[in-house]
Amino acid sequence: MTLEVWERAAAQGSAGAGPPEPPRHGAARGAGSSRPGRVVWVVAALLAVGLVAAAVFVGVQRSAHRGVPLDPGNAGGNGSRALARVLDAHGTRVSVVRRQTDLLDLRAPDAQTTVLVTQTDQLSTRTARQLLERASGARRIVLVEPSTFVLSALRLPVGEQGGASPEAATEAACTLEGLSAADTITPGGRAYSAMTSDGVECFGFGGGAALVAVPAGAGHPEVVVLGDGDILSNSQATRLDNAGVAVRLLGRGDRLVWYVPSLLDISDLDTTPTSELPKALGPLVFLATLGLLVLMLWRGRRFGPLVAEPLPAVVKAVETTQSRGRLYRRARDTGRAADALRELTARRLAGHLGLARSAGRAAVAAAAATATGRDPQRVAALLAGSPPTTEQSLLTLANDLSDLEKEVRRA
Repeated sequence: MTLEVWERAAAQGSAGAGPPEPPRHGAARGAGSSRPGRVVWVVAALLAVGLVAAAVFVGVQRSAHRGVPLDPGNAGGNGSRALARVLDAHGTRVSVVRRQTDLLDLRAPDAQTTVLVTQTDQLSTRTARQLLERASGARRIVLVEPSTFVLSALRLPVGEQGGASPEAATEAACTLEGLSAADTITPGGRAYSAMTSDGVECFGFGGGAALVAVPAGAGHPEVVVLGDGDILSNSQATRLDNAGVAVRLLGRGDRLVWYVPSLLDISDLDTTPTSELPKALGPLVFLATLGLLVLMLWRGRRFGPLVAEPLPAVVKAVETTQSRGRLYRRARDTGRAADALRELTARRLAGHLGLARSAGRAAVAAAAATATGRDPQRVAALLAGSPPTTEQSLLTLANDLSDLEKEVRRA
């Protein structure tokens, strides 16, 4: 059985299709010419976003201290602007430094200078020791709520007893410059204990004390460890003797260096409480951010139609006919193929015989029999008989229909 018969049957499925629409080359050129414009707009948008992000970052950096707890520039409840202004009004000049480079560039603290360190959790081993070395000539160093890591980095004989909730009002019950034994606060935060006999503990609570003083020694001045930073805050200044204790503790000299450490001072090789994090974390985050930006640029260039191909696509009729013929042959549907061949032959015969396209097969068979002189019943059976059941009978039917069509053309 040859493939031509199946292809002739398949041609019936596409016989009514009109000519393909010519490609719209003008539209394709128009879409292609607008692509560079879209790329320019995407790049411009990314640059604008970058500039806005940079401006926001600079603004945040300039005003970041406004939300930092116990920062002298923070006027909120957890800030310490009120204390800084009171100290300045009482003759103690307050110098605020928020980077260690600024601390090192500042005039070295002398015997009339107190150094206050808040945000001690942002100190590393190196920055803590550089702080102690820089402030070695100061009158006093006050550390606010330092962790065991910071105490160990500074080699201070002070032990941490852990955190505790605020307790009832407690008196100092100690002798320390700037404090009175009758001073009263509501201790909270962290509790510490002195690990040497010459250490002074004040405001005892939680199995330790809210304040521990280590006397001056080799390489360091007097160090005061304050476990309750709330007594320095704006919201707690008016409670009990908080304001008096803070002012007298920090204002004994004519100068106060208020040091707020920054994580930006910590190098990759430095030791911090979070040193267990992989050192590759920073580069990995940078690579992930860079990859995200590249992905945004790549996807941003794909806005609009992906392909400017005009529709419908032009496909040769012979290709569709051959494909449909192969499908008919693979399905072995001889009945459907025979019906397609008869329908196509009847349409062609109607055209040759001058009949309407809507004429039935019976009318076409009668006219074809008259034109060729054949037996009308045989012609009717050829155009509208029972379907063949084998490929050989389908081939015979195809040849008979072809012969009938040739005879009508010659008549």
